[in-house]
Amino acid sequence: MKIFTNLLVLSGLLAGCNAFEYSPNQTFDRNSPTDLNKTAIDKLMSVKPTNDTLKFILSGDTQRSYKEIPGFIEKVKSIDNLDFILVAGDITEFGSFREMEGYAARMKKVNVPVITVIGNHDLTGRGRESYKRMFGDLNFSFVYKGTKFICHDTNSREYKYDGRVPDLGWIAEQLQPSPQVQRYIAVGHVPALSEDFDQKLVPSYKSQFEQTPGFLAALYGHTHTYLTSAPEDPFRYVVTGSIESKEFIVVTVINNKLTHERIFY
Repeated sequence: MKIFTNLLVLSGLLAGCNAFEYSPNQTFDRNSPTDLNKTAIDKLMSVKPTNDTLKFILSGDTQRSYKEIPGFIEKVKSIDNLDFILVAGDITEFGSFREMEGYAARMKKVNVPVITVIGNHDLTGRGRESYKRMFGDLNFSFVYKGTKFICHDTNSREYKYDGRVPDLGWIAEQLQPSPQVQRYIAVGHVPALSEDFDQKLVPSYKSQFEQTPGFLAALYGHTHTYLTSAPEDPFRYVVTGSIESKEFIVVTVINNKLTHERIFY
C-alpha cells in the first residue's frame, strides 16, 4: 500500500508540474515559446527603415556550442546598424525542445530580431514538431527593404532523398515577380554542394535562382567552414563558419549588390 501511495503522489507531481521532462518524446510544455520567427519578422517590420542599406548577420550551427553564444552576442552588440540575424540551422544536436528552448532563451539577449532556419540536427527525433511549434513553418519567406528572403528546408538526407526537399515547387512560387520585390536571397542549412543535399535536385534548384532577375545569393551553414562561390559562378552562395569556430558573416546589400565580411571574436 505504501508503494502504491508513493506512485500516486509521483504521478500527481508529474502531471501537475511542467518542470519535469518526463518523456523523451516531449515536444513542448506550457512555458515553451511559440512562433518565434513570426515574432521576429513582425518586430523587424514594426520599425520604419531610415535608409535602403540592408545589413544583417549570417550565423549557424550553435549545437554543442552554447558556451560560445555569450561571446557571439557581445560581438553582435558592437556592430552598428544591424537589421537582424539569420541563423542557418542546427541550433540543436538532438532535436530536443529543451535544446531549442535554451537556444531561444540565450538569443533573447540580442538587440535585433533573430530568424532561425531548420537544420538537419533539428529534425532528429521529434525535432520537426518542436521546431514547428516553437519557430513556425519549415519553409517561409519575408520581404524587407525590397529584398525577399526565401528561407527553406534543404535537409534532403533527413527525408531519405525522396525528391521532396528542397521543395522546388514552393521555391518557384516564391520567385514569382512582385512589385514590392527588387531582389532575392535564399537561405537554407545544407548547401547544394553538400552530399546531404539531394544531388538529383541540384540542377533544377540552381537554375531556378540563376534564371531569376535580382537573385543575389544563397546563404547556408552546415559545413562549419566558410565557403563562397567563385566570381564566375552564376549560382552565387556563401556558407558561414560555425559558432564553435567563433565566427560569423556580416552581409550588406547596397544598390542591388551583396557583399560579405567574415567576423571573428
